[in-house]
Amino acid sequence: MDSRENMAAGPERKGNGIDGSIRVRSALRISVNDEGGEILIPVEDAQFIEDFFTALDAFTKIRDNIRSRTAGLEGAELVKPVIEELKNVTAELDRLFGEGCCRKVFGDTVPSPYAIADFFEQMMPIIESYTDARQQRMAEKYGQYNRQQRRRYRKGQK
Repeated sequence: MDSRENMAAGPERKGNGIDGSIRVRSALRISVNDEGGEILIPVEDAQFIEDFFTALDAFTKIRDNIRSRTAGLEGAELVKPVIEELKNVTAELDRLFGEGCCRKVFGDTVPSPYAIADFFEQMMPIIESYTDARQQRMAEKYGQYNRQQRRRYRKGQK
């Protein structure tokens, strides 16, 4: 039996009983350094989007936290609360984007508030672009017009 006859006989079962496979894209890979380091943005995790914007809001409040924690402090004592706040933000980024995110993005340092702000500024358009494109694809695929077209097509097949 040649391959055409084999295909016509029906789907071939593989040894493990799987007739096919699917892959759902669940994350975007983002290059973050010249050494090939990547982080993943789990864009299909509904909780991620909320957590990302919560982290962004927390970062914007960091200035107020730093001011209140450093009031009346001087010298090295002034720096400790700033570093603690920045470490909290980087821990949250590692939680959101995967362990090692900040090491890949910022190196082996505690990033400055300016570097973290730059990170958020660069991530926003990527996330917004993906979600906008995804919404457009879903609207095109599952919009009212396409549902009507699919119904007509199915009726024509019967």
